[in-house]
Amino acid sequence: MVRYLFISLILVCNFQSRIAAQDNADIAALELEIHSLINNYRSGKGLRELKTNDAIKAEALGHSKNMALGKVPFSHKGFDDRFSRLAIIFNISSGSENVANGPAEAKTIVEGWLASPKHKENIEGDFNMTGIGISQAKNGSYFYTQIFVKSPEKPKIVVDEFENELLRLINEQRKKLGLTGFTKNELIKTEALKYSEQMAAGRVPIGPPSFDSPIRRLVQNMNAKAMAELIGYGFNTPKEVFDSWMASSKQRETIEGSYDLTGIGITQSKDGKVFVTQVFILSR
Repeated sequence: MVRYLFISLILVCNFQSRIAAQDNADIAALELEIHSLINNYRSGKGLRELKTNDAIKAEALGHSKNMALGKVPFSHKGFDDRFSRLAIIFNISSGSENVANGPAEAKTIVEGWLASPKHKENIEGDFNMTGIGISQAKNGSYFYTQIFVKSPEKPKIVVDEFENELLRLINEQRKKLGLTGFTKNELIKTEALKYSEQMAAGRVPIGPPSFDSPIRRLVQNMNAKAMAELIGYGFNTPKEVFDSWMASSKQRETIEGSYDLTGIGITQSKDGKVFVTQVFILSR
């Protein structure tokens, strides 16, 4: 169950006299400086550093832009919606948000937050990810949004171990039915891995390859009689992948089919999700 910890905090920095000189500030550098100052502060308190995330940053930036354009008041309006969208991507257990309006001075903004007990509480909170979005209004002032998120970090998998265990489970199932186990093939594995990497990078939709996908050419390249593939996404262990496939009559039919060669391509995306492509070939 996803739980949210919503903390509404606002910081206004009135430094209008210094705004005009900051009109051409490098916002990207400003974001990096704020992130560095926050992490340096946390490190000094013995707290883990916050990792930046593009999806969280996008939500923070969207809110800052809306405030700068006057589409929403200087507030936390839409906070629930921002976290609902992030919850689709992450398994969020808690989160919070700081906003500020002031000059393009990272130190000033961070010091202002730290001078406020509630903002400081967010900065020192039990979070592991963050995103900072900054936007400039027509009057020259800057709107800042920093979102803090706690999301369980998925451990990195050992690809070879994952692959070997998945194949072991599949061949064990075939053995129970008196079928010959699959033989691994490096060419098939190479193509399967390419497809998994494409899914992880968002270059192709998550799911079976299209009819004209390069992976389909394996049938011709290997002069094979038939080909099939199975896709696994978001599972943490080989057993979870195997159980999911076996729960589907069509996928189970592939596992227990008359194919003789196989290749498994496994990769892990930056956010920890595991992508599995297993290709089956009937060569005889």
